[in-house]
Amino acid sequence: MSHAPRRGGRVRPRTLVWNVGLAVALVAALVVWAVPEDTGRSVVEALVGANPLALTAALALYPLIPLARALRLRAALSLPMDGRRMLALGRVAAMHSMLASFVPMRLGEVSLIWLLHRAVGTPMATGSALLLVLRLLDLVVVLGAGIVALAWLPAARVALPQAGPVASVALLAVLGGLALAPALARRLGRLTPLVPGRVGRFAAALFDSVGTMTPGRLGLLLGWTLPAWGPIFLIAWLCANAAGPGVGLAGGIAGGSATALASVLPVNTVASVGTFEAAWMLALMPAGLDGATALATGVLFHAVVLVGSAVLGLLALPGGWRREQPSAGDRPEAGTFAGEPDVSTRAEPGIGPPTERG
Repeated sequence: MSHAPRRGGRVRPRTLVWNVGLAVALVAALVVWAVPEDTGRSVVEALVGANPLALTAALALYPLIPLARALRLRAALSLPMDGRRMLALGRVAAMHSMLASFVPMRLGEVSLIWLLHRAVGTPMATGSALLLVLRLLDLVVVLGAGIVALAWLPAARVALPQAGPVASVALLAVLGGLALAPALARRLGRLTPLVPGRVGRFAAALFDSVGTMTPGRLGLLLGWTLPAWGPIFLIAWLCANAAGPGVGLAGGIAGGSATALASVLPVNTVASVGTFEAAWMLALMPAGLDGATALATGVLFHAVVLVGSAVLGLLALPGGWRREQPSAGDRPEAGTFAGEPDVSTRAEPGIGPPTERG
């Protein structure tokens, strides 16, 4: 039986041209804004004079990021700590990092759902709930780190006196939402599905997965999220000091937090080019860098992130992504992202993955 290709997976040429054009326009605007008097010469000089040892150290630290994320995935899924599982989760983390770094509008984020489904047999609804919770935890850590960085930067407090209180209120709101998320999901799960069929069952399974989370499990995952961001902030600090005067650790934390928050903007580009550097400059200029140096170090930090994610993602690509069924011995604990029914592969007339249709 032949199957027509699904249009949802295609990248429209017009959309791609728009994202590339927007990236070029943003970078040009940043150069003009940062160094209007010599049209980019200072940026080029800062890039050429960058410290290769700092950049090498930053690249050497990058593998710690997918390693920490793989450990967080293992804790969330309550999988055994064995070499085969950790290798599979490491490949998932590396591939997800590469796709999330390069695909426009951060659409690569949702690849985690499919990657976990193929690598360790995680149900699609469970992977969706896991992605939602992990990104909420990431937001909590990034906002918290940004608040600490603002507290350490007197210049930032002078330039943005309301940034600390506003960020504190936002952090409290996120923490409150994090604490209320399981109860809210349980309430929504008990409602009659508004959408019939497979989509409705998928939403119900998604709410059930989030609703099983306990405060203890959320706290555990929050604890695993902290070391997942540590290498990112350290790499940001190394890049901030690679082409200019010394920047304290608070500057690296501020830059890493700002670029992470910029990735969730509704307007984004291919590989976040332009928005990434703009967020970095807004964070590093109050830390003491001039516009040209801030832009140059932002380009360096972005290059390290893209190169590191691309290399590790390509290394994780060989071997295929054959779907693995969960073993009978993997008994999930209560309140974990494991063991929920997979509604994504239930057969309906004309519905289902192309490879499974009759």
